[in-house]
Amino acid sequence: MIHRNFVILLLSLSITAWSQEYHFNTFTYQVEDTTAIELDYFQPDSAPENAPLVIFLHGGGFSGGERSHGHPFCQALADSGIHAASISYTLSMKGKSFSCDGVLSEKMKAIQLAAFQAQLATNWFLDKAELSGIDTTLVFLAGSSAGAEAVLQAVYQGTRGKNFYPDTLPSSFRYAGVISGAGALLDINMINEHTMVPTMSYHGTCDPLVPYHIAPHHYCNQIAPGYMMMFGGLAIHERLTELNGSSHLMSYCGDGHKHAGTPFYGAEIQTVTEFIRRTERGEKFNIHRIFKNSEPCELGIDFVFCF
Repeated sequence: MIHRNFVILLLSLSITAWSQEYHFNTFTYQVEDTTAIELDYFQPDSAPENAPLVIFLHGGGFSGGERSHGHPFCQALADSGIHAASISYTLSMKGKSFSCDGVLSEKMKAIQLAAFQAQLATNWFLDKAELSGIDTTLVFLAGSSAGAEAVLQAVYQGTRGKNFYPDTLPSSFRYAGVISGAGALLDINMINEHTMVPTMSYHGTCDPLVPYHIAPHHYCNQIAPGYMMMFGGLAIHERLTELNGSSHLMSYCGDGHKHAGTPFYGAEIQTVTEFIRRTERGEKFNIHRIFKNSEPCELGIDFVFCF
């Protein structure tokens, strides 16, 4: 027989877990056609005078998702003395397909627009860095799924706003690093000896949406209107290794897209925090951790052989 007090204790713990309080302030960092685009800023209660900042972008295929998805991650960082923010961005694919039957130009624009908005949010913080105690040389971007595609693009595409905005960041600015949960780049050649930064990637080797290595987005047929080549976690790690850059790849053999959120919840937040601290100390590293399930693992394997 289960003791009544034990049941009450379990219920109390459950309620506490689900009613986690997050301490943040909401600000508007950009206005698009009279629509305010906002961010939730988690400022550490106790941090060094110059501390890192991490800006997080949620997933959702550029058609859904909420910045509240980043609250557990940002609160954990703030509790560790790191400034953090979870931002909204334009969901330009709402009501449209982001898969093989989508329009290529619209898919690419969605990624690039979110990337430039991540840069605008960054610039918003740079303007206030002296007041808040943010070290402008230690600004990181982090993202899950679509958000990961956007932050990788933001870090490696440069600071000029092209057709979307005027220059989004000072020309001398450089991100300290980037954390990707199942993300990919549109062009691996964007990573070179001048643009490379420490990069942390989490990716399932059989991700059917965002390729783990080099393959079309959603594994579309070449004649599909939404056909778009992408370069995932392994391709990015290989490129950075070739350039003697710093990279930390977490490969999950036989798994799909579920690791888009792995870096941002639970125990893995500590691993991400260690990546930030290692980068802060100026350390060089090349780490590839491989997690094997019941199936043998062949890294870089094409999606068709995953099942």
